[in-house]
Amino acid sequence: MEDFRIALLGLGNVGTAVAELLASTQDACLARAGRRVVVDRIVVRDLTRPRAIPENLPGKKQMGTDPLEAVHDPEIDAIVELVGGENHPRTWIRESLESGKEVITANKAVLAVHGEELFNLAHEKQRGLYYEASVAAAVPVLQVMQQGIPAGPVDRLFGILNGTCNFILDQLEMHSFEEALKNAQEAGLAEADPTLDITGMDSAHKLILLARILLGHTVPVDELRVEGIENIDPLDISFGWSQDLKLKLVGILERNGRGTCMGVMPCFIPAQHRLANVRNEDNAILLEADPFGSLVLQGKGAGGKPTAGSVVADILRAARGDSSSTPPAGKETVILDPGMRPARHYLRLEVPDRPGVLARVAGALASEEVGIAALEQSENLSEVHDSVPVQILTHPVQTPQLDRALGQLDEDLRNISSPVRIRIEE
Repeated sequence: MEDFRIALLGLGNVGTAVAELLASTQDACLARAGRRVVVDRIVVRDLTRPRAIPENLPGKKQMGTDPLEAVHDPEIDAIVELVGGENHPRTWIRESLESGKEVITANKAVLAVHGEELFNLAHEKQRGLYYEASVAAAVPVLQVMQQGIPAGPVDRLFGILNGTCNFILDQLEMHSFEEALKNAQEAGLAEADPTLDITGMDSAHKLILLARILLGHTVPVDELRVEGIENIDPLDISFGWSQDLKLKLVGILERNGRGTCMGVMPCFIPAQHRLANVRNEDNAILLEADPFGSLVLQGKGAGGKPTAGSVVADILRAARGDSSSTPPAGKETVILDPGMRPARHYLRLEVPDRPGVLARVAGALASEEVGIAALEQSENLSEVHDSVPVQILTHPVQTPQLDRALGQLDEDLRNISSPVRIRIEE
């Protein structure tokens, strides 16, 4: 068969790792794809920047700065989009499909926001839109969900979907948040601007792509409860230890008789939970369904090499002509807030070190019938604010109900720092 000619859009951490993997596994790629995979075009922002392109990488390796030149090159069979972002990649992917090319991408943001348009166009043009690397990096969760699990609906998905955040939460056992984030950046796990990761939005984009397979339709991100880890402190981690709990940023999808609960939030989970000991940059997805009980998929969820492995796997699927299974449109379901299910919550408040403060906190919680199960007041006085942290465990309560109670705190109790509220998923 003729060579499978690809263009790499982007040569950052992931793009460089893809090039290295294609160069070092040429024989294996040939065996798996049935033909050679060659890189004829590489598109970068800055041609003057030094690039570590393997000398033995098959193909012409023609460098350029205009993605549309590669998109409209009639000799190119597939576009591999590894740039990120929404608007420009949306254009490149759309025009690639319209020109009859296969598309491989690791871009969860563009698919979460513009997926229906792009998937429908791929179906119309009978081209493949492959995106395994967009969710959980090295973990082939999309392939398993599309083709590997028994028939029947998945009733519950509970997953650690962001390796950067998981790494940071582990680092908080020994470091401040700022130090933990810096360590993640130095390890190549966090971008210079980590906003999408630490606010939970990256996990939300991935959850939307998983939900599209499970539900058969795209869920708008603004319908989800999305909370991040940017306000988490080592104090929260150590309090969890004292209660035999581990803190994880999780994506949740649960079906019930009224609709589907979906959201992303930091949650304490029991130390015995199957995801509690998922460490560093690993991702893990727990699937539960009647036909198979429960199944956990786990592996590296961040970093150039783990992501590159899934990108190359998709390149080989495209070279073989394997279908990039796009689920049929399903009946749209009502999206519910997982916080509406009552659960215990952890609270941390920074309050003035004055008599009567705890009574005022208890009064605010009581205004919404939030019961206190346990309370600890640290003796570590902040010299800056003349304040102390108060840590509380509540009785089971709906998250919005608790938020209303926190809104009743008087200004004196809220002007030092915003309360930290973490749900406990039993």
